[in-house]
Amino acid sequence: MNRLDVQLINLDGSDARLTRATAALQAAGIPFRRLPAFDGRGKRPEDLPLYDPAAAMRSFGRKLTGGEIGCFLSHLEAARQFLQTGADYGLVLEDDLSIATPDAGTVLTGLLDALPKVSADKVWHVANLGRAAPEVSSRLGPVEPGHLLVRAHLFPVTTTAILWSREGAASFLHDVQRIDMPVDQWLRCWASAADTGLAVNPALFGTSGAASEIDASVSRSKSVRRGPRYAIARKLWLWRNTRLARRHQAAFAKAHPQSSSRT
Repeated sequence: MNRLDVQLINLDGSDARLTRATAALQAAGIPFRRLPAFDGRGKRPEDLPLYDPAAAMRSFGRKLTGGEIGCFLSHLEAARQFLQTGADYGLVLEDDLSIATPDAGTVLTGLLDALPKVSADKVWHVANLGRAAPEVSSRLGPVEPGHLLVRAHLFPVTTTAILWSREGAASFLHDVQRIDMPVDQWLRCWASAADTGLAVNPALFGTSGAASEIDASVSRSKSVRRGPRYAIARKLWLWRNTRLARRHQAAFAKAHPQSSSRT
């Protein structure tokens, strides 16, 4: 897979998670390199790079934990390092991954073969390989064996397995001016607004269910306080993202009448 740069985000000291993830990826035939995660534990969130707590309260309805900010910063660093390679695509994995399909390596190769055709039709920036996109998505074509590539008009929320194009990674780095929500929510808003997200159904990766070590030192309920706007903000993101996604889905159906708009 010389077309692909694969990075595994892993906190220093999280050796058991690294061992499990390594075994799973080796069994799937997916080579990778480890990316030390930014460790936000035990640090004042307000002191971390790019974090804007006032903006987080306005747009997300609550402040973020050091772990959430560290996760965002880790994904930014992964995108930065991918762009320093000569690879066409960059796959960023988190160390709580599991292999959701036994032929993940084969499907990944088939996906890389299919992506140039997608790029010729319409630009894409990011593909979610860790969660399927059954809602508000449009069929693009099969990825053998037994998987379907879709345009995820409503981008799935998870960052277990994120695939970048070079243009997408560069845009991600350019467009993140501040951190005001967790990275998975940011990617949903960003990709759904521009209709630049893809997904593979069923997903190639899942989560192992291992307990998080990012926020192990303090529970989220004690480390952050939800503002009174949190419930309203949550409904607003979903409404806004879904409304945009359905518009994009309708436009896709009009431009591709031969394809089924719904998957």
